[in-house]
Amino acid sequence: MNTKPRQSKSGFNCPAGKGASLALAIIFLSGCAVFHGGTPVWVENPKTVYPDNEYLSAVGAGDTRRAAENAAAGNLARIFEARIESDERLLDQTRENGKQFQRTTDFTSDINILSDQTLYNIQHAEAWKDQSGRYHAVAYLNRRETARIYRDKITEQTTRVEFLKPSADHTADPLKKYATLRTANRHAAEADQLRRQLSVIHPPSASAPPYSINELQTALAAAAKQIPVHIRINGDADQRITAILEQFITGYGFIIGQPPVLSIDGNIAVNDTGERDHGLTFVRFELDLKIKDAQNNVLISITEKGREAHKTLGQARQRSYRTLENAIQANGANRLDAYFETLIEQ
Repeated sequence: MNTKPRQSKSGFNCPAGKGASLALAIIFLSGCAVFHGGTPVWVENPKTVYPDNEYLSAVGAGDTRRAAENAAAGNLARIFEARIESDERLLDQTRENGKQFQRTTDFTSDINILSDQTLYNIQHAEAWKDQSGRYHAVAYLNRRETARIYRDKITEQTTRVEFLKPSADHTADPLKKYATLRTANRHAAEADQLRRQLSVIHPPSASAPPYSINELQTALAAAAKQIPVHIRINGDADQRITAILEQFITGYGFIIGQPPVLSIDGNIAVNDTGERDHGLTFVRFELDLKIKDAQNNVLISITEKGREAHKTLGQARQRSYRTLENAIQANGANRLDAYFETLIEQ
């Protein structure tokens, strides 16, 4: 029989696992009364109210109720971090493809939530305010109820992978094949992270995917190598922009070569403005890039211009190239990613 968390001494009954909304974020259900009496037993040990065989639970404290709830959710996320990290170490020892997803441990003040841990169906019941005015709150997951949510989400991601993989196999267009496999790998990674979390929430519900993640990654790498790229930049006498673009392109797994499936044509100019002010030398930079397909169709454009200043002309020029590199890595990646998304059969 499923045990409900007991009624708070404030007289407000806080049901477990009912009515949680679903969204791509850590989800809260709160609004129960704050208890001001003696220290509740769940502050020291939440498992006394939320038995471990039915719930995952954690307690947090903060200067406000919301801060305490955020801290509790963050502590709940740490349970997943510790256990999944342990699994990753085991995978690193036995597999060469590395970690399946990135883990972030950057915490700030009372907002102790792992940005790379998307947890579903987190709920909050009662909160307690101690004599010093500090709030304490509990966050919990109903294991069976949450497992159903995770299984549905895993099924959704798995269905997408199983649709995209054969679609990639049957296309001769190298750009479309790459884009399709790239999206399939993304859905597979999302499903894999959900499975890892599910293995913590409700181990009997976790199961292996019907496809090989290693094979998907290998297929994507092979498709990327079938996309040679030619780079031609006017005004790039010292090849700085060319080197930046080569690093950008190889980051996608593409190769530099002929005949090109993609070509990058552009112009670069970094000129001394002649302006000197407060010991600084100013330069003006301007970059115009176009990424084209084999039929010379422009797929994306990157334009960046502005001024930089430093103590010497050489330092000012160097700063300009750093600004342009950041623009290529950010704007170029966003636009190229968006282009690949347009090639996917939904």
